[in-house]
This record gives sequence, C-alpha cells and structure tokens, in this order.
Amino acid sequence: MGVQYEGINVPDTTIVIDTSQDKAAAPSQADTPLAPAMIRPSKDFEAQSTEKKIPEDLQSVGPHNSPPNAHDHSKHLDGLNDVDNEQPYGWVVVAAAFFVQAMIVGQINGFGVYEDRYKTHEYSTSTTFELSWIGTLNVVGMNLIGPITGQVADYLGYRLSSFIGGIVMCLSLIAASFSTKVWHLYICQGILYGLGGSLAFFPSLSLPSQWFKRRRGLATGIAVAGGGFGGLVISPVTTVLFDKVGYRWTLRIIAFLHLAIVVPAALVFRARVESGRHRAKRLKREQLDREAKMTDQVQQEDEDRQSVLVSNDSQTTLAPKKKIIDFSMLKDKRFALLVILSFFVANGYFNPYYYFPAYVQKHGGTVSTGSLLIGILNGSSAVGRVTMGLASDYMGDVNTLFISTVLSSISVLVIWMLAGTSIPVMVVFCLIYGFFSGSYIAIVPTVAANLCGISRLASVTGIVYGGIAAGTLIGSPVGGALLDLSQGVDYKPMLFWTGFVMVVGSMLIMLLKLKLSRKLFARV
Repeated sequence: MGVQYEGINVPDTTIVIDTSQDKAAAPSQADTPLAPAMIRPSKDFEAQSTEKKIPEDLQSVGPHNSPPNAHDHSKHLDGLNDVDNEQPYGWVVVAAAFFVQAMIVGQINGFGVYEDRYKTHEYSTSTTFELSWIGTLNVVGMNLIGPITGQVADYLGYRLSSFIGGIVMCLSLIAASFSTKVWHLYICQGILYGLGGSLAFFPSLSLPSQWFKRRRGLATGIAVAGGGFGGLVISPVTTVLFDKVGYRWTLRIIAFLHLAIVVPAALVFRARVESGRHRAKRLKREQLDREAKMTDQVQQEDEDRQSVLVSNDSQTTLAPKKKIIDFSMLKDKRFALLVILSFFVANGYFNPYYYFPAYVQKHGGTVSTGSLLIGILNGSSAVGRVTMGLASDYMGDVNTLFISTVLSSISVLVIWMLAGTSIPVMVVFCLIYGFFSGSYIAIVPTVAANLCGISRLASVTGIVYGGIAAGTLIGSPVGGALLDLSQGVDYKPMLFWTGFVMVVGSMLIMLLKLKLSRKLFARV
C-alpha cells in the first residue's frame, strides 16, 4: 500500500510503489514526507533512491505548494568548485547568452536613435506618441508573451527556441526595411521582432541560473551585461549607417548581424534541466518498458495524458495534465509582488533610452552627441549589470534591487531634471542611471530563481517580464504623450512621471524585502 502526497502537484511522471525495499534501510515517516514509498521517475533517480530525496521535478511545482526545502536542490551547480566535467561549460553558456543579450537588448535600448531618425526624416508628419509605439510594441511583444515563450522554451529546449528566435528577428527587420507607413513598422519592427526576441531572450536570461548557485548573481550579471554592451556598440553604428546607406539598408545590415550572432550562440546553449519535449519521450519509453510489470500496482486510464498514479490506502486518483501556461506560482504572494513591482519600475525604465537623444538635440546637442550619450548610457549599464550582479551575491538580491531602483529614481528626478543644456551633467546622468538601472535587469531573474527554483525558470521569468511588458505598454506612450503636450519642449512632466512610478516600484521592493525578512538589514 502507498500514501498520498498531499499538497504536492506531482508532474507527468510514473510513480512505482516499491514495497521490496529493506525496511531497516528506509527512513521513518518522521524523517521524510514520502516514506515509506519510493518515487522512481527515471533510472538516474533509482541510483539515488537510498537517499530518499525529493526529485527535482517535484520541486518545480511552485513555491506555494512545494515540500520543505524544495528549492535547496542545486548545491552542485557552482561551476567553480564542482569537479563535474560539465561544470566549466557553464561559462560557455554565459558567453553565448552575453552575445544574444547584446543583439536583442542593444537593439531595443537603441530604439531612441531610430525614433529620432523617423521623426526628422522618413515619418516627420507622425507625432512622438505615434512613433513611440514602435519601441513600445517591440518591448511589449517580447515581454508580454513571455509566459508563453517561456513555456515554449521549457518544452522545446532552450537551444531550439533561441535558434528559431534568431531567424524570426532577422526576417522581421528585413520586412521592416520595406515599410512605407508607420503601422508597417508597428507590425515588423515592433510585434514580430518582439516575438523573435522573446524566443531567444528568456533562454539566454534563464540559463546562467541553471549552471551556478553561489555565483548566480555574477553569472547572470555577465550575461545580461551583453545588453549594455550591445547598446554601446549598436547605437553609434546605427547612426553612422543611417548617414552612409540610409535607414532601409541599415535595418537589413542589423538583421544579418542577428543571423550571424544569435543563431551560432543559440547552437551552443545547453540546459541542465530536461526539456518537456525530451521528458515526454523519456516517460513514454519508460512507460512502455514497465507496462508489463505494473499490473497490480498501476492502473493507467489514459495513455495519451501520461498521468501519474498516486496510491492511497483507500483511493487512487490521477493527477491533472500540466497546463500549457501555468500561472500557479502567482499564488505565492511574494512572487506576485515581484510581478507587480516590475510593472511599476518598467513604467519609467525605458523612457531615458527612448527620449534622451531628442532631449540632447532640443538642448543644444547634435545628433552624434545624442547617439554618443546613449552609447555611454548603455556602456554604463553593462558595467552596472556585472558589478551589481556580483554585489547581489554578497548583499542579497532584493537588497541590491532596492538600492538600484532608488538610485535610478533619484538620478531622473534630480540629475536629469537639473541637466538643462549642460553636456557634462548629461554625461553624469547617463553614467549613474545606466549603472543602476541596468542592474535591475540583471537581478530580477535571480530573485525569481530564488523564489521559485530553476526547473521552470524560463516560464517563471516570462511571467515576471509579462508584468514588465504591461508597465512598458503604459509608461513609454504616456511619456510620449506628455512631450507632445508641450510640442517636445518641456520635458519636466515626463521626468516627473518617470521618477514617480520608479519610486512606487522602490517602495514595493521594500515591502517584498520585509515579507522575506522582518530584519531591516538582513541579507535578502
């Protein structure tokens, strides 16, 4: 006879109740919530059965219904200390993720250069509000469907998902080069590019956390620093290409760069968590091998559903089929708070990247100066992502996230507000805002990993970035509308809006910190 594991949603696997174990070797029910039954989802796990540990698949059901210590399951993931031959490959994954982030985030954060070009040349009759929707749809297209593309990545595998994403991004930019109306750019440079970016972005954001535990913040920081590095390079290069070959061939050249960089990088991705596609094949194979031995222990009602049999002294039930999009982790109030605070911070996060080039020109600077300052902003962001990612390993992820968001808010409300026509002050703003705002992108995935575990991190991160997408959908167009009210002359209303929503996000981060620990100076 077996026991029913209450409170744990067992994933699609086969559970065999082994009554042949030596009772003397088995721990008591007081030692483990699964005694005296043994779960054997794979042959690899059978070799570890004497330890009676909860398999990793059971730890991916979400923080709200996980067994005790469910998330403490990656002690072996630190590639610097483990002698496992596969561990050093984690740094190869980090390097590949760096280049994927460089192309995707660099292109998105450099949209201000495109917007300035469109406003002054090809689409001069369009308002700032109308043109801002191109960049907004770009970010929203990438982040809002994150819960879906995250599930796709978890099922297909990170390598295949990123490969497809690279192809889609390339084709979308080529299609955008043939656009003749703004709404064409909405579809091609906005939505389609965002879709392709989403397929590659979340795997590159999630993989470092699978390979590292103790230095997870540093590894993730290095990977996402690629976004700042890409912006540092792509924005000035795009400006030069506009003058040399025009905006249509500029889009085509950037498209082929995506093909040459993202696709090869995707091919070296390797996940340490089994993808849903391979897992389904393995379970089907194991099921066929064991079918003849299950007669008295397992009663399978539906082969297509590949259900898990859970035995009890008095009843037998079938676990439900896994949902295509699983939002169950939102039942955890801490994770839900992370999504909400991401919404508020994202309301203001992209406004400096989008509107600063136009601000520079309105206050005495040239087009090249604006492009250079955006490059400085992105370069500082790259340094901040690595530095603050490393700091988070020592100060705690939530503490570092709070410091980063507060200082980003102050830089907008004080430094940018007082910049006026002073180029040196503008440079100071770019350095400070870039450094601390970039670290926000680096730290959010590690917070999500610590709250929910790493088994379905692409899906979890996708949900967080869905909140970021919703915030961007509001924040950037509102900023553009506030600028239109003054014909692009008075930037103070937009700056107040940007700083205010980021301050609200900072307060919510402090609330999350207090939910994790009541001690104000605790490492969280």
